[in-house]
Amino acid sequence: MELCCDPKTTIVVLSGSNKFVLDNNFCEYKMWLAAENGNFLRSTTGKWMTTIPENLNLDWIDCIKPVFEYFTERTPQSQFEVRNTSLVWNYKYADVKFGRVQAIDLLQHLCESLSNAHVDVIQGSRSVEVRAGGVTKGAGIHRILEEIAYNSVSTQIDYVLCIGHFLGKDEDLYTYFEALKFPGDRMSDLKLQNSGSVSKASQVTSEQPLPNSGKKTLWNVLDLMMENYFSCTVDRTQSRARYSLGSSDDVVSLLKALAAASSSS
Repeated sequence: MELCCDPKTTIVVLSGSNKFVLDNNFCEYKMWLAAENGNFLRSTTGKWMTTIPENLNLDWIDCIKPVFEYFTERTPQSQFEVRNTSLVWNYKYADVKFGRVQAIDLLQHLCESLSNAHVDVIQGSRSVEVRAGGVTKGAGIHRILEEIAYNSVSTQIDYVLCIGHFLGKDEDLYTYFEALKFPGDRMSDLKLQNSGSVSKASQVTSEQPLPNSGKKTLWNVLDLMMENYFSCTVDRTQSRARYSLGSSDDVVSLLKALAAASSSS
């Protein structure tokens, strides 16, 4: 709460979950929310905006939904969720060994069914997700930073703490920020990392009209160098992150320490 109220600090929660889950957990806090890996954005005071391109092909969702239904039926206590640009099968409440076997089988089915579709198949710790190609958390954080730069930042962003929790698919966040730490051709690096998935703020549509700004760009306000960028992974031994924490409790302790330092400064 203290960090959210600090005028010099911007908190962003970037999640693969849908916007209703994020609203239920964070609606009372003054922070940026990004649902479905950045497909939906909500500013600290605004309403939800969508960044989904109008021409995005999602025909594959109906084609593979029966596959997810089949594996949900054959795996007790598993479940699947249909999101706007993805399907997620989750077996965190199922028998671990049996769930892993089913996940391998599901991945094989998906490889055969989606060989010609522009999608990414991601295996989580206890989940399998299929989402539209190019929908990454790196692209999502880029959209958020652009919106912040266009609409609310009066001084440069000179410090970033990026914490990814458990998930291998958080790695593209670290890759994104690594490309911003050096003053070279940042946009070229960015395009390489996101494979053309980065969209300009002017392409964002909304469930509520966006304010018309545009005097500032991300590159005018982001002053991110090696000594003021901190990437941190949680409970992962191999990561592009510069630091690691052992558990969720360690994350909470770190945030409490930052809040105490913020309130005393």
